[in-house]
Formats: sequence, C-alpha cells, structure tokens
Amino acid sequence: MRVESWRAKEVLDRLSQTAMDNANAAMDEVVVAARQKCPVGTVTRDGKWVYQGVSFSPRTGKNRGRSVQFQGKRWTGRRPGMLRDTIRRVNKHGSGSIRVYAGSYKIYWAFMIERGFHDKGGRFHSGVHFLQKPFHEKKKGFLNKIKNG
Repeated sequence: MRVESWRAKEVLDRLSQTAMDNANAAMDEVVVAARQKCPVGTVTRDGKWVYQGVSFSPRTGKNRGRSVQFQGKRWTGRRPGMLRDTIRRVNKHGSGSIRVYAGSYKIYWAFMIERGFHDKGGRFHSGVHFLQKPFHEKKKGFLNKIKNG
C-alpha cells in the first residue's frame, strides 16, 4: 500500500501551528491568573534615574563567597499596579518555547517580590509567588489543552 501526494509538510505545519496556538492560549490563562495574584502597592511617586551602590556575596559561580560591589542605575518612580502591568507572555522564535515574564528594566523588583528579599536592615521579606503558583496550578491541564484546544 502506498500514499502519494498527501502534502505531509502542509499537514504537519497546520498541526504544529494548532498546537502552538493552543499552548499560547494555555499560557495566556497563566498570565491572567498571575495578574490577579500579583500584589499591588499603594506608593505613588515621580520617577528619576539614580545610581545606587549594590553589594552582595554570590552563593555560586567564580566569585562565590566574595563581596561583589558595583553602581547600579535604578528607576525610582512608582505607581500602583506597575508590576502587574508588566506580566506578559513571550514566544521564543524558532524554539517553540513559551514563557511568562514579569518586570522590565524600570521595574526591576519583580524577582524580589516573587522569591523574597532582605531589606537594608537585614530583615527577610518572604516572597509572594504570583508567577509560580498560577503556573503550577494550571500545568496539570496543559497537555490536554495543547492537544484538544
């Protein structure tokens, strides 16, 4: 038995595109849930760029255990919902990778809110898992949604 002219490339491209569209829709649900769980502050202030001294001791890498210091350029402006507005889905071209990001160059504190941080006094503030939690809640249904929409 032999099948001729079944246009394999067109059929497989269509299936691949359908799967990517379904995966994007699934990750869009994660974005919506992350925006709902994202903490919203109450501070409002005009922004300007300031240079701030940054000092820390890395736990891994070639400088492990040694103090690293540099001047970092930071944006000081704040308004309620600024972090929530930066949560977005990003597709990596050519790899089929779909990611959800929070923060930007001006909103650099997204990772601190997600993972927790130590303030200048040394007190630890535990993280608010506004990205991880929605992802882990929804990942059980991803495969079904990618297959069936």
